[in-house]
Amino acid sequence: MTRFSPKALFVAVCFTPMVSQAHVFPISYGTLALASGKAQLRLRMSVHNLHPALEAFTRGHLEMKDEGYDTQLMDAYFKGRLELVSPKGQVLRFKITQQEIGIEEIVFILQAPLKDLMGWKLRNAVLFEQSRDQKNYVTVEQGGRRLGLIFDAQHPLLSLDAP
Repeated sequence: MTRFSPKALFVAVCFTPMVSQAHVFPISYGTLALASGKAQLRLRMSVHNLHPALEAFTRGHLEMKDEGYDTQLMDAYFKGRLELVSPKGQVLRFKITQQEIGIEEIVFILQAPLKDLMGWKLRNAVLFEQSRDQKNYVTVEQGGRRLGLIFDAQHPLLSLDAP
């Protein structure tokens, strides 16, 4: 039988609740690539972070169905938060084509008609209203090159051109 000192037991009892409620880092991950005249964004998010944001957005209780969140709701939530911006400032919105539901995460496959990323910018302000620490990582793949972008509250709109 293992014996613990009173000091070790005290530490375990006092600090276990802190460890069990460890901070969940507010991060999303995406990959943006061009294929067949379309920009396709694969966006992976934590349900733990997204669900409260959607409930705040709708101002009510919300349940995710087996097939994911309502597409119209997600389109409304993404409006102004997730979009492409042309060199002339025109906004091109993504359309959700698929949702992949996991136990702790959801993946959105989004597309927009676009042949070239040159000169375009991406706005990714998803979940910024939930946490000032939110970071959205996107890897841009085009023509054999890769560009890593990190979006935060101070930098919600970034160029898709290589530096």
